[in-house]
Order: sequence, then C-alpha cells, then structure tokens
Amino acid sequence: MSERGARVVDATVTFEDYDLRSALVLTGGTIEDATEARATVTLEDEMGHRATGEGVVFLSAIWAWPQSEHGFVERVDAMQQMCIEVADFMPALCVEDDHPIAHGMKLEDWVDAHRVAVGLRLFIRERVPKLAALVSLSPFDAALHDAYGKLHGVSSYQTLSEEFVGGDLSRWLGPVGEGRHLDEFVRPQGRDALEAWLVVGTNDTLREADATDLGDGLPSSVEGWLRKCGYRHFKLKVKGADPVAEAEWVAGVYAEVDAMRGEMGLAGETTFLVDPNEGCEGPWVVLEFLDALEKASPAAYAALDYIEQPTERDLNANQWDMREIAARKPVFVDESVEDLAALEHAAQLGWTGPALKTCKGHSAALLEIAWCHLTGHPYTMQDLTNPNIGAVQAAGLAARCEALNGVELNVMQFVPASSIATAAEYPELLHVKDGVHRVVGVAERGLY
Repeated sequence: MSERGARVVDATVTFEDYDLRSALVLTGGTIEDATEARATVTLEDEMGHRATGEGVVFLSAIWAWPQSEHGFVERVDAMQQMCIEVADFMPALCVEDDHPIAHGMKLEDWVDAHRVAVGLRLFIRERVPKLAALVSLSPFDAALHDAYGKLHGVSSYQTLSEEFVGGDLSRWLGPVGEGRHLDEFVRPQGRDALEAWLVVGTNDTLREADATDLGDGLPSSVEGWLRKCGYRHFKLKVKGADPVAEAEWVAGVYAEVDAMRGEMGLAGETTFLVDPNEGCEGPWVVLEFLDALEKASPAAYAALDYIEQPTERDLNANQWDMREIAARKPVFVDESVEDLAALEHAAQLGWTGPALKTCKGHSAALLEIAWCHLTGHPYTMQDLTNPNIGAVQAAGLAARCEALNGVELNVMQFVPASSIATAAEYPELLHVKDGVHRVVGVAERGLY
C-alpha cells in the first residue's frame, strides 16, 4: 500500500449514444454509431478528504469485440453491463489506501475473471473478450487518476513518484522494474504541441469538388481538412486483403495528398502510417504490400513511417515472426496487447513495440511506457476516437511521454457532436492548426 494512498468510496457510470459524422471502416466492420460511457470515481484518504474524478470512452464493440455470434447491440449491452458492474463493485474491491495504479491493476484482474458472469447474466453464450472488458473498465481507471490528482491538488502526473506510488515498478514489471519509478519515464510537465494525424479510408473523398457537403460546417474531404487544419501526417486504413491493389491505392493517396499540400504551401514533409486492423492473413502479405508499394512509388515507400497491427490479434494462434517486416518498416502491435505478458510476447515475436491506447486503461498505459523504456522498445500513442475529456486525457499522457508519433485524436473528424463543450474549453487541443494539437492547460490539476 501507499502511505499517500486513497480508497474508492463511490463510483457511477452514465451512457449516451451518438451517430458518427461519417462512417469509420475497420476490417472487423463499419462503425456508424457509438455509445459513450462516462465514469465518475470518488476517492477518500485516511484523513477523510475526498475528491471526484471523471473518465470517458466510447464502447467500440466492433473494434474490441469484432467476431461474435451475437449482434452489435447485444455486444454493446454486455459492455455497458460490464461498466455497471465495475461501478457497483469498485468500493468493495478498492478498500485499501493505495495509489490509482494499484487499484487499476487490481480492477484489470477482476474484470478478466468476471467476463463470464457478465455474459451469462445477459444470456450471451460466449465469454466477453478481454479487450472489450478493458475498454469498459478504462473510464473508471482514468477517473481514479483524475480523482487522485485532484485529491492532492496537483496534476496526476506529479503523483507518479515513489513518494506517492510506494515501492518500485517491480511490483508490476518484475525484475526489470527493480529500483525504477514511473516519474523517470513520464514527465510531470508536458510538451506544448503534438503532431496531429488525419484518418483516411478507402471510402473517403480526397478532393472537395467531389465531396458531399454534410451541412455542419466541417470539411467533407481530405482537401478540406488540409485547408482547415494543415495536416502533414495521415493514417491510411486498408483491409489487408489485396496487398498489390492496396499498395497502389496508398501510393495514389500519398501522391494526391502530397500534391495538395504543395498547392497550399503547407510546411513539413508528408508522412503516413498504414493500419490494416488485423486484415493480413500473415506476415507474407505485409511483405508483398511493401514490395508493391516500393515498386509503385519509392517516394510513398520512403514516406511510410510504420505499420499498425497488420495480422490477427491472437499472438498464440500462429506465432507469426515479425522480424522481416520490422527490418524494413517499424511494425507496432495494438489489439494483441491486453496485458504486460502479451506485450513481452509480442516483443519476442519481433514486433517493434506497442501502439498504446488509453482506452485499454490509463494504469496499463503508464506501466507499458515504463516497460518500453526499460527494454528499449519505441511506442506510439493511437486513438479509439476518444470523446471529449477522454481525448484531453489521452493528449495529456502523450505530451508527457516519448511516443514516436505525437498523438492521434480523431473525435472531431468522426463524432464532433460528442465534444462540443470540451472543444470550447480546449480549443487549441481539439481544433488542429498547422498540423498540431496544442496542449494548453491540460492536466494542471487531475488528469484533464
């Protein structure tokens, strides 16, 4: 336990549904609407002082639970039920005075063990996937850290030292964490600006002249977003099914986007990443894609920063060796990482490092950052369309670590209606200008 710890005395959750402004196409399906889960957690220290924190996430069942005999609505219902049960059980589970990381990791173990019970209560004839359970837990984990910072009247990132956490990182990381502490790897003060990324899928329109105006004052094409925000980094969504055709599409998008940026006089080189969302049958498909891309456009090949989770999420299914890919382009693991053991396994298989997402848990992300530094693995900070304060919290973490890519925040592209008030409070963060998110006033007290 931590001498400066606190216990949970109350937790609640509410839900709200939103339509996506434009569909987000993943290999596992097309996301057209999203259910927001907003958690609040109240902590109390041994002196009786209390503080309440918040966390928010979209319960993205198509991403976290793509394969099921049950429909989308049933899967979202199960994730909502998981949220409700986390809220109900937190005060009984988190009774010791401890740091939020200790509470968060204990809750991870609890939801993992509880996944069968949730499904049975809803007559779902399968175990809720661990990734779906982690997404459901994540707003509570963020709220723990937010409340803890507020309890001490400081940024949550000022509470990562041994003084607050108690003990070293070996408690969670084993021998590699002996004598090491989180504040070595996550700074209390963050960077002022983070590189921004625009998501581009095969269903998206490149030129504004070809776009359909959605009537909300926001761009309906890549060209429109370029003029508004000045992006220089792009996340290209592919399906991994036809590597040669997709390489040609990627080469074409790169050429068109780079030309548009040149026409507009935008500064900086055009770069992109490719995300097949597990769509590639095996590593050979990725290698065929890279060969085809290099042949189609050496310039596009050079501009490819990295590849995100090209193959299936179950690392044990085929034990794919990713070293040949990683020797050519960094390849980051995303959906496969559900805990630290999976991260270590991915490293053994040759993945470059993790694509971190706060929607899997803020505590886990902090520990994974430390593990990456201690073992020499780079990492990126990706998004699951974090809404409103969830986006702010993700940016706050990205600003205080050494993520390779800056940060991906795409809520204003896909679900701006969810974040109107937050965008007004943090306009320079959520409204991209000159290709960057400006991190102003984030996590000065608490986590956002």
